[in-house]
Amino acid sequence: MNKSHYGRSALRYILVIIVALFAIFPTYWMVTIAFKPQAEWTSAGGVIYWWPQNPTLANFQKLLSSGNTQFFSAASMNAWPAIKSSAIVSVGGTLFAMIIGIFAAYGLSRYDDSKGDFPWYIALGRLGILVLALMPLMLLWSRLNIINTWYGIASIVIIGIFVDDLIARIFGRFYSGSVGNLAFSILQLRMFPPIAIIIPVMIMWAALRMVDTWYGLVIIYGVITFAFVVWLMKSFFDEVPRELDEAAIVDGASYWGAFFKVVLPLAKGGIAATALFVFILNWSDFLVALFLSNRDWVTIPVFLNRLVSAETGTQYGPKAALGVIALIPVLLFGIMIQKYLVRGLTFGAVKK
Repeated sequence: MNKSHYGRSALRYILVIIVALFAIFPTYWMVTIAFKPQAEWTSAGGVIYWWPQNPTLANFQKLLSSGNTQFFSAASMNAWPAIKSSAIVSVGGTLFAMIIGIFAAYGLSRYDDSKGDFPWYIALGRLGILVLALMPLMLLWSRLNIINTWYGIASIVIIGIFVDDLIARIFGRFYSGSVGNLAFSILQLRMFPPIAIIIPVMIMWAALRMVDTWYGLVIIYGVITFAFVVWLMKSFFDEVPRELDEAAIVDGASYWGAFFKVVLPLAKGGIAATALFVFILNWSDFLVALFLSNRDWVTIPVFLNRLVSAETGTQYGPKAALGVIALIPVLLFGIMIQKYLVRGLTFGAVKK
């Protein structure tokens, strides 16, 4: 090896270290502020403390003490309701998107989209007709004040399944041809900026009395992240040979049996990686929760925005402490699925 080779290697390592420090420093600064007393994280005196001189847990105590309030504070300092809300709606939204998205991704992966019943524009039209057909029922349920009960939600889901099947049968009598790029049609759900659709969604949610409810946030989180689940899981299912499905069916398994007993276990790495990605999206969402929650189901990002005091201004210490708390579920989730995560992130790198 010559000197130029060592020089390039040294330069490469230096660049890697600089990029790593640039990426890690915000997290380091948040963690240090979380353990600093107020005198060290305020700008009084113009002194910057790069690490806590007098470490304290006061910022965490302010957040986690039940019934804790502060004089001249714009909001309560008790973060337990926000933590509970974020946990419920993030996990619920992730499960909602994963369950529906996995089945949709498997269907797109296994069945040739060049043959089917509906082109993509008819598929979207079918969805529009379904929404219009269910809207009067949802408004009626809202007037009867049963939209926010489990049996009200279950009844709409069951009726929606039957109505969708009826619409499909009617469409099937009048059209038979290419289905078009249905996967691309699903991706179009993510092509609209959230701020462009959040106002109509808020108006619709208000009419259905779903604003500031856990199920309202779960449904919208599931719908928003559904496209991510479909596209990520489709790539994972594409890498599982179809011959395995066919072999299981030849051995006597049903289509459902082949899916649950053969395909799904082989794609568990992709499921873990996709679930972590979708959970992070839901857990860190600010815009949707800002418009669709106001008191009972405020999430951590919205609660962080409210940590302002007329006495000291922005509460950087408690904000940093809550940021550290918000990191814990993501880290624990990542550690729990670590053995599947690397497999899932590299799944499909080697083509057949």
